[in-house]
Amino acid sequence: MRRFVVIFLVILMIMLAGCQMPFSGKSKGEPSAITDGQEMVIVDDSTHTDITEGSRANASEHGDFPIEGAENTPVGNRLDATGSPADRIDDGASKSAGEGALINESAVLTAQSNASSSLLYSEPRRPVTVYYQDADGFLVPMTRWIQPQPGIARANVSLTIDSALAREEVAYYGVYPVIPQDTDILGIDVRNGVAIIDFSRHLLNYGSAVSERNIIAAIVYTLTGFETIERVRILINGYPQGILKYGTDLSCDLGREDVMINTDVLIQAGTRKADIYFLKQANAGYIYPVPLSVENTAEADELPEALVELLVSTKAGGGLYSEIPENVFLRDSSVSDGVITLDFSEGFLNYGGTMREEGILKQLAYTLRQCDSIRAIRITVNGREAELPEGTDISAGLAIPATINDVMDR
Repeated sequence: MRRFVVIFLVILMIMLAGCQMPFSGKSKGEPSAITDGQEMVIVDDSTHTDITEGSRANASEHGDFPIEGAENTPVGNRLDATGSPADRIDDGASKSAGEGALINESAVLTAQSNASSSLLYSEPRRPVTVYYQDADGFLVPMTRWIQPQPGIARANVSLTIDSALAREEVAYYGVYPVIPQDTDILGIDVRNGVAIIDFSRHLLNYGSAVSERNIIAAIVYTLTGFETIERVRILINGYPQGILKYGTDLSCDLGREDVMINTDVLIQAGTRKADIYFLKQANAGYIYPVPLSVENTAEADELPEALVELLVSTKAGGGLYSEIPENVFLRDSSVSDGVITLDFSEGFLNYGGTMREEGILKQLAYTLRQCDSIRAIRITVNGREAELPEGTDISAGLAIPATINDVMDR
């Protein structure tokens, strides 16, 4: 009998040890960046740069609610309304990232194993997109990595509220919180695709039209990055506000299609808008891709081509600039199995400098990441495979990135 008990205990210990063995395979839903035996290029969204290196061309001056919401995370790792992983929600990092975006796995691993942190996380942190502003008043989307948690939508918006601690945390990167100091989030509720968020009266403590525009745009863009949120209703102390002091109308729910970002041009009645990406130098160490809203007349099925045409033809100002050579035009484009082929004119290759080449690829990738159907970009010039001047190998395609300006939590 004693021998039987000993054998039973040994078997039990082996079983318990087996339960603690780490999973070493690929998780379900994890995307692969391999196509036809080759690895797609993924743009490095670290954006840190030595200004003395390379060249920059074409620069121009320039009551409580229950908490719900699903956040923008890489494919196969979506968060549900309570902030926990939900495999049932798939295909996409965020609306801005586009459905089917591929993960920069090295960035994910770096953020999760940050050697400077001694904290142990019960779950891997997830990327969220937060909108800060630079010293010139341009909104800059930044990836932050936070713990899955109940009320993750509230946590995301809270990162944009100004305070001495928040400013100290982000000032090194050339950006600053957007929402006025001492603002409290009194409640947030997500129902039927609408996020109702209630702020304290301190949200209205600003003194310019630019500040008003940035506050509202940052709130709307941050919240509509969640898969479950299409529109946002902003309340102050539980009450709707109507028209604010510099003309922003909060009487209706707002979506991204209703809000212009990084421009004072207003949407005309009966027209649509789109966001294209230019570059902005925030300080001596960081240059960021940032969105610029422009008028768009294309139908949904024409959007990818229209976005690229807008990108190469729009002249930015006020400090935004493009690295794409002047007088370039898009000769043709086609989409097959999630890959868009862009055929540019010969002038597309008329540039030099590694930083400039990286900037061009970032502008294209981030502009097209808002198209749900696009997961990768193939570039040709005059119908032939393009060999980029600085040697970046894009023969297997340029993957649409899952994160943007991912520098703070690395």
